[in-house]
Amino acid sequence: MRAVWLQVHLWLGLTLGTFGVLIGITGSILVFDHDIDALLNPQRYAVSGPHATLPYSQYIERVAQALEGRVRPTLVRMPEEEGLPLIVFARGRGEGVGLYRVFADPPTGRVLEAVPGGGFIGWVHNFHENLMLREYYGREIVGAVGIAMLVSSLSGLYLWWPARGRFREALGFRRGLTATRNLHYLCGCYGMLVLAMLSFTGIFIAYADAGRAVVSAFGNLSPPLRSMQAPERSVGKTLTADEAAAVAQALYPAEKIWSISLPAGPRGVYRVNLSEPGVPAMQPARGAVVFIDPGSGAVLRRVDATTRTAGDQFLAMQRALHSGEPLGFAGRIVICAVGLLPGLFVATGSIMWLRQRRGHKIIIAPAIAPTPKKT
Repeated sequence: MRAVWLQVHLWLGLTLGTFGVLIGITGSILVFDHDIDALLNPQRYAVSGPHATLPYSQYIERVAQALEGRVRPTLVRMPEEEGLPLIVFARGRGEGVGLYRVFADPPTGRVLEAVPGGGFIGWVHNFHENLMLREYYGREIVGAVGIAMLVSSLSGLYLWWPARGRFREALGFRRGLTATRNLHYLCGCYGMLVLAMLSFTGIFIAYADAGRAVVSAFGNLSPPLRSMQAPERSVGKTLTADEAAAVAQALYPAEKIWSISLPAGPRGVYRVNLSEPGVPAMQPARGAVVFIDPGSGAVLRRVDATTRTAGDQFLAMQRALHSGEPLGFAGRIVICAVGLLPGLFVATGSIMWLRQRRGHKIIIAPAIAPTPKKT
């Protein structure tokens, strides 16, 4: 079985490993996306103050005016931390025009910069999520790479596992092995479980419907949030973003509004995301979500800690764990570092394979064999 798993581990790395390297690198960038974007584009982060003081509708209007009606705002996202800009997502008007990410000054609503597609960080998001192939099953391909990385991680851990009595020795560099093999074993030892976790959560994100089907087999799930629509078309006067925010805030006075999605289509609804007290930014598994009919002002649905099932919580935690949000700054550093490991594994594994091709015998025994008993 060791020989079989060695071949599986080897050929997954030699075939889909390149995609895993690129997905891992882009994932490491996204862990610190705001910091990198601010370093590359300081003009987007030149805010005049830390707090958003204007009504939500004012930000929407000022973005539309600054871009001369060429876009339709779709979402307002409040600053995740003090000193960061407020971001309005907008869709360009006209055929073939994509999304804009508009950076605005929180105290004044002044547009700092409008970036088609989100700029470099937007490109990294797009590549990481679907390899820039959204219309050609790119997300499904990323999910397949995630499955390959999960199998590779677990098989690598199995191949590394030392014999009984030699575990401590396996946790460091060992004499008699090349530096390449030592790097492959040692980094795999310390990073494979985190890499397996990132692969597992990435699979659930890529195959959202299949993930829901699997989880529903073990417990109850609430209806998906993305299918919410108003029962009737909005006719006449409709709620403003400020009025919708007031409705949500009245339900959760202790929580902070983090983002407001604007109605889209004749039966579109407001979606207001709120974060729990003490949570600096919205996390999918924490806080509340309120859906509001823009015509009647009725609350169509509300999701919070009291209404989420165990299955809902499990699915929401997949995205949170994948981004490292609940793990704090130290956890983000670990995830950033682990995202670079596929590149190291592919490089060192390829060198080991080439050495075998040149006549060196490949090792399929345990990384550390047991010490012979003395007679």
